[in-house]
Amino acid sequence: MPVRRLVGWPDPRQVIVSSLIVLLLAVYAWVAVVPVFGAYAPRADDFQDYLLAAHQLATGGDPYASFARTHVPWDWSLSSGYLYPPAFAVTLIPLTWIPNDLAVRIWLVLIQAAVVASLVIIYAVIGRPRRGELLCLVAVLTTFFPLLSSNLTGTMNAILLLLLTVAWAAWQRQRELAAGAMIGIAAVIKLFPLALVPYLAWRRHWRLLAALGATLLGGVLLGLVVTSLDHNLYYFRDMLPHLAAGTGYRENQSLAGFTARICNPSLAQDGGSAGWCGRLLDWPLVLALIAMLIAASSRAGRPGLEFALAVTALPLISSVTWSFHLVVLILPIALLIRRVFDGAMSRREGRLLMVAWLCFSVGPAIHYLLIFHPLPHWPGLLETVPILLTRLAGETYVIGTLIVFGGLWFALRSQRRTAASGERLATAA
Repeated sequence: MPVRRLVGWPDPRQVIVSSLIVLLLAVYAWVAVVPVFGAYAPRADDFQDYLLAAHQLATGGDPYASFARTHVPWDWSLSSGYLYPPAFAVTLIPLTWIPNDLAVRIWLVLIQAAVVASLVIIYAVIGRPRRGELLCLVAVLTTFFPLLSSNLTGTMNAILLLLLTVAWAAWQRQRELAAGAMIGIAAVIKLFPLALVPYLAWRRHWRLLAALGATLLGGVLLGLVVTSLDHNLYYFRDMLPHLAAGTGYRENQSLAGFTARICNPSLAQDGGSAGWCGRLLDWPLVLALIAMLIAASSRAGRPGLEFALAVTALPLISSVTWSFHLVVLILPIALLIRRVFDGAMSRREGRLLMVAWLCFSVGPAIHYLLIFHPLPHWPGLLETVPILLTRLAGETYVIGTLIVFGGLWFALRSQRRTAASGERLATAA
């Protein structure tokens, strides 16, 4: 009986939906999970950089030696070495005590478990999903290129997703210290979650910010204890300013990367900064994004959509956002899907979400296809068409992220109007 209820028996529609969910999960498992347990461990190139830095720390070496050797002089963002705060490498030292193949497998299982745990937390807060909603979520996630590429390379962004999701849940329950600690740990791993500070300060979450600052300070001190002062100075004094300068390389999906490519399209191939032109375009857009976030926020309550809107802004206002970082969008996407199935979105908004899904699934596939197989040059006035199509395909991640941000912004305002109307009716009654 429990099995029948689980698959929706005897309703044929429910059974079909359940079958599609199982089919999508099976295909995803074949692509992303089964290789983890194969005869040879996946390469997971990014994780190898993390692990090499941890090995260096464990033996008294320089965690940034590989970065210093491989980075491109005119664009420090383009490197194959370790380019994160020292404290994150410290946490991976236990994985250096076991064979590399086993460490890779453990890490890949861990980051995929982090995604599942994030979804469990989300639905523990907003309520269990219905079968159709679950099918929609599974369809989105199994075709979500940032998640697939993150699992392939072994990046830590699923851990960031989990930390920010825990912070989101704790924030709604007014657990300030827990929320601040989670954001602080996320900032120790990768600095861009610190962009949440202006939003949190606007809402006057002083205890949360104090917990965030204490956790961040603890992470810095941990890095100082385990590695030398010189290594920390190298990261914060030498590396970080170069990384914060941004890059116009095609993989940078932030507003800084987008505007740099507008100023100088050739940067999409070789990287580099667009200088003042890029900044003059980027800074007003970032300020407009922050202004929209503040305008949509209210100190009266703690709606989950509001915190999710702030999380969605992170990859846009960061100076460097590779596609892997967009894994954090799983939180706002799950919330938007719930609104669709609650009937709280118009058809137009639903169609825009479909466009966002295409930007994260079909769009990247077309983008990489055009890199390896460029469109032919067309004669006359049509010569600009292949260029524009290629440029459009290269910006699909930015477009999709902006659509998600806009969807959350309008959803939050709609939610506020509905709540205000309900209060007026209650007062009138």
